[in-house]
Amino acid sequence: MTKQIFRSIFLMSLAAVILVSSFMMVTLYRIYETDAMNKLIDEAAFISRAFKQERSDLAYLKEVYFTDRITFIAEDGTVIYDNTADASSMGNHAYRPEVAAALKTGTGVSHRYSDTLSQKTVYYALKTDEGNILRVSKTQSSVLGLLWAILPVLIIIIAGIALLYFVIARYISRRITAPINELNLDSPFENDIYDELSPLLTRIERQNKEIKSKMLEITEKQREFTAVTENMREGLILLSGKGNILSINTSAVAIFETDIDTSIGSHILSVNRSVTLQSVFEGAIKGLNMEALLSINDKHYQLLGNPVASKDGTLGAVIVILDVTDKQSAERSRREFTANVTHELKTPLSSILGFAEIMKNGTAKPEDMQGFAGRIYNEARRLITLIDDILELSQLDEKAKLPDKEHVDLYALAEDAVSRLKPMADKLGVTISVQGEHIVVIGYRKILDEMLHNLCDNAIKYNIAGGSVTVRIEHKDYNPVVTVRDTGIGIPAVHRLHIFERFYRVDKSRSKETGGTGLGLSIVKHGAMLHDIIIDLKSKENAGTTFVLTFPRVCEPMNV
Repeated sequence: MTKQIFRSIFLMSLAAVILVSSFMMVTLYRIYETDAMNKLIDEAAFISRAFKQERSDLAYLKEVYFTDRITFIAEDGTVIYDNTADASSMGNHAYRPEVAAALKTGTGVSHRYSDTLSQKTVYYALKTDEGNILRVSKTQSSVLGLLWAILPVLIIIIAGIALLYFVIARYISRRITAPINELNLDSPFENDIYDELSPLLTRIERQNKEIKSKMLEITEKQREFTAVTENMREGLILLSGKGNILSINTSAVAIFETDIDTSIGSHILSVNRSVTLQSVFEGAIKGLNMEALLSINDKHYQLLGNPVASKDGTLGAVIVILDVTDKQSAERSRREFTANVTHELKTPLSSILGFAEIMKNGTAKPEDMQGFAGRIYNEARRLITLIDDILELSQLDEKAKLPDKEHVDLYALAEDAVSRLKPMADKLGVTISVQGEHIVVIGYRKILDEMLHNLCDNAIKYNIAGGSVTVRIEHKDYNPVVTVRDTGIGIPAVHRLHIFERFYRVDKSRSKETGGTGLGLSIVKHGAMLHDIIIDLKSKENAGTTFVLTFPRVCEPMNV
């Protein structure tokens, strides 16, 4: 602004000087020209009177010295006398403008220019009483010639004035803009400045209030947005149209193993260079709703890309990252479970169908009928047990149709389970007993009973003749603990991580003989998860296995 004011003042002042100088020069030249013409007229009148007094004697003109050119012309245009040239050599002047005008009106004036000499000759003609023409002329500089003559002086004068105006314009421009440059825009009404700026300061004050209000609103919305996004389990990334990261929450930072400071402003491919992420971004920028699956460090994430659109086009994109690892695992488990269930159900059904077909066709001997019926019965019982276990697991997975929790005496529950399994234990030559104290916990009686039954059932089936199974109920640091220890064949180390998986069997041939479904320990695992029970396994081949169930801590022992 200072430069503009300075330039305006300086150029206007300089233009004014040039215009005034030009006007004055033209005015002075016209005064000079008028004065010269008046002198010619006076001189012609004087010569005419003098000539008349001398009785028209040309000798007078030759005796008197004149600075101007004097020409005496006859009425027919013949030059009679000229004080600067030979009259006899001069042509007829009847058609000269000034002469013709004088012959007609008594006086005549004309101007003739010399462009090469930048001069102008002024002619004044006067008709005498005798009818002859007296012409007086004077040569003077033209405007251009005069300008050229005084140009050096004029340049010096204009340069001096321009320098003076330069200093003045600079001082005035700074003086004008100084208060404006020192304005306190945060408090406009506290400024002492020109009255002409009051409307501007009033508007600034109003805009300051509006800006503060908008900033507070934006800050509040930003806090709300940050609070929401930072507490999201899902990753969230906001991208510009060029793919630069505008915002990224902590979940996305953790997923891509980056940090917020280096991510903000960088391109999306700088945090992950996968083709999947790139295709999701490019599709969203084109206005499409994208979806893809991305795997990172053995985890699976679902990418949802959506465009941020306006009436002018797509401004950017939003990418949401969902952790679907559990979903994928559950889907994989479901497929495996379905395949295993199909296989497990097919085996007893095939046996039942085979024996029934033999009996139907009448090819079985009468003495074999009872054996075939017994096998059909055993396979049917195995099938029912399998179906019951599958239904039990399904209820535990979905936590559906669960009864109300109640107080359960673990010691009494263990005694009941042992009493039901004692005939099988006696048949296999295994001793089973319950030790410890009565401890009451809150839980689902049916599920806890199923857990103890399955642990004891496995301890008996995978034991040795003459072996033992001990169930102990006790407190350890206010935690109810149930321990099931056997002296059986043990579990090899390679199988210990998988024994809680569905349909997993350490010894498939032995499981088939004992009628196991491969779901017992899976039911134990899911029941423990439902009750927040910690399962600890200790086992050694040919030295027995111990399962320790640690219940959540209680304030004090609940003995009965």
